[in-house]
Amino acid sequence: MFNLIAHRGNNNHQYPENSLDAILSSLNEEYIKGVEFDVRLTKDKKVVVIHDFTINRTSNGHGIVKNMTLREIKKYKFGNKYQTYTILTLDQLLKKINSSKKIIIEIKNELGDVKKIVDKVIKVIKKYRKLDIYLTGFSYKLTDYIKNNYPLYKVGAAPLIVTKSTKFNDGYDAYFIKYNFFKNYKTDKLLFFWTINKPAFFNKKIFNK
Repeated sequence: MFNLIAHRGNNNHQYPENSLDAILSSLNEEYIKGVEFDVRLTKDKKVVVIHDFTINRTSNGHGIVKNMTLREIKKYKFGNKYQTYTILTLDQLLKKINSSKKIIIEIKNELGDVKKIVDKVIKVIKKYRKLDIYLTGFSYKLTDYIKNNYPLYKVGAAPLIVTKSTKFNDGYDAYFIKYNFFKNYKTDKLLFFWTINKPAFFNKKIFNK
């Protein structure tokens, strides 16, 4: 049984990535078991929902997220040719979610202070204990900090490369693995594979054994 997770809230819809409509629409689909989205810190230490370290690709503005205040970023329109929206804070998003499905939050923090952003994220999500939240990131420094300092929260490691000899740390609740390493693992823990965009992958890798 495979659980399909909507990456950045994307699914068979026209809503922009990491937008409220994308995430809520995906959660309303019966065959989707959860959503994943990304968060970063602004200059004034607000947790916002965005993948890139700049707003250039996804908005009509330019700038580095960590160098802009929330008020500055909210001046711009995010989205695509079908829909635009104002950037969300993590708190604004979680407040709108009423679902028992998996909510995966990827914490983006290139070479930054992991304590600062993790503490801010935890401060927000502790208000939403009814949600089935998993925290992850591509830095072991970040995920280890969560695991060691906030043991009551679910945290998943995201190794960039997985081989048949990779040792999985049982201290984690889940693993987030790139799809092309589909068979190179050995663990009983919950596994998430990113990012599978084509149904043909399932036919080739899963059903034709």
